[in-house]
Amino acid sequence: MDSLASQYSFKYEVLKADIDEKAIRHDTPRDLVLALAHAKADALLQKLAVADSSSNSSSAAAGNAADSGSSSSGTFLITCDQVVVHEGQMREKPEDVEEAHRFIHSYSRSPAQTVGSVLCTNVATGSRHQTVEVCTIHMNDMPDDVIDQLIAEGDVLWCAGGLMVEHPLVVPYITQIEGSQESVMGLGKEAVMSVLVAAAGL
Repeated sequence: MDSLASQYSFKYEVLKADIDEKAIRHDTPRDLVLALAHAKADALLQKLAVADSSSNSSSAAAGNAADSGSSSSGTFLITCDQVVVHEGQMREKPEDVEEAHRFIHSYSRSPAQTVGSVLCTNVATGSRHQTVEVCTIHMNDMPDDVIDQLIAEGDVLWCAGGLMVEHPLVVPYITQIEGSQESVMGLGKEAVMSVLVAAAGL
């Protein structure tokens, strides 16, 4: 997102959606990641509405002139989610170290796929535009000691499927990525721009 912001001269901030992801279930990876992206958008829109209301109340109390436009005008909310699919099974974040190790070790047996959603909501109009990207990752076998070192650092425990293709310990074992590395990491440039342009009505 930093490179896009620099290239197109816009500012952004990161917000956390406090939702129970485990409470949202679907049978297919596509349906699941889209449902989670929409749930995150719903939760964040509520936060933004509360913040906007508080800001307007403070301005009124201070006797400031009312702005004819909403403070959310020209604001776009991007939410996303991703799962890893391996041998027909959907994988989210590993539950523990043992599951992370099992996940990572299995990727040399057969390719893993990332299924990621990107949703853009026009905060002013409420319109939403979405896309789903699928990438395939081919890997050689990672030695147990390398996997243990990777897990000990902790970051893979927060990644869908324990898959972290950009990590220096993982890169030497990647043989091919069908799709972009940015998309595998969860937020591909082309996907972001396509939903932003659609949400902006351009």
